Amino acid sequence: MPYSTISPHVRIGALVGVLLTVLTGAALFLMHGNSQPTTVAPPVVHHHPAPPKHLHVVRPTVDPLLPAPLRTALVRYPVVVAAFSAPNSPVGKLTVAETRAGAAAAHVGFVSVNLLDDKVAGPLTALLPAGELLPDPGFAIYRRSGALVFRSDGYLSRTGVAQAVKVAR
Repeated sequence: MPYSTISPHVRIGALVGVLLTVLTGAALFLMHGNSQPTTVAPPVVHHHPAPPKHLHVVRPTVDPLLPAPLRTALVRYPVVVAAFSAPNSPVGKLTVAETRAGAAAAHVGFVSVNLLDDKVAGPLTALLPAGELLPDPGFAIYRRSGALVFRSDGYLSRTGVAQAVKVAR
């Protein structure tokens, strides 16, 4: 008879312990179990990747009759200044340097054309009216379409070149 061997004091202590455990659990449940949470959970946002965009790159149309260096520059810049000179000409070198500086000041493209290079000078001469030649030294301003919009025979300072670009635009 195990029940009879437990003293009444131990039985009362065990009963009080069980009652305290039940009461503590009930109190915690009543105090926290039914109350609303004090923090609000952030909304769930589902990120879906954007559908791929198909970009259609359109290259500017440049006259295919123009020589490659000028065509390349016109693809990058809407306006290009071409300096013409013969090699070993002191005035030609000065013209090229001033034309390059004027183009840079006007924020347009620049190409130097050696008048003895038939692959570059030849096609440009062919686009001039019959009987005309490229100036030696000199420069010309071309628009992206390949249109010759300004031509200068002889030397012009960088300020003059930049002003010519401004007028030709």
